Amino acid sequence: LNTASSSGVLYDREMIAYTTTKHAVIAMTKQMAGDYASHGIRVNALCPGWVDTPFNAPFIAQMGGREAIETYVRTKIPMGRWASAEEIAEAILFLVSDRASFMTGQALVIDGGESIGWLSCLGSQPVGEGGHRL
Repeated sequence: LNTASSSGVLYDREMIAYTTTKHAVIAMTKQMAGDYASHGIRVNALCPGWVDTPFNAPFIAQMGGREAIETYVRTKIPMGRWASAEEIAEAILFLVSDRASFMTGQALVIDGGESIGWLSCLGSQPVGEGGHRL
């Protein structure tokens, strides 16, 4: 299992180095899956979006603090919230389990809908509790 990011499947403004490496992880995943599938080896990539972890501390500071990042997440993610580490762990458990035995070369995106372009179609509308638009 390779770890990429939702940045590997979408445009992430002013993040060229980070985004390029995440796209590369997805390409490598597909290549490895093709090369090793006949040996019974599955290779997939996990592409999490916004997960509330200390990894985000520099970005939170850059955005102007916790309140600013919370507003960003609430207005830019269709589900209106961060993922929890536990939600990402569940996806990992699925990908490495026999439940994913016929899955290889895939990028599993877990981003609360960010990569579907929902907000670019509807405009930047904040969402409330439960992901409902305000």
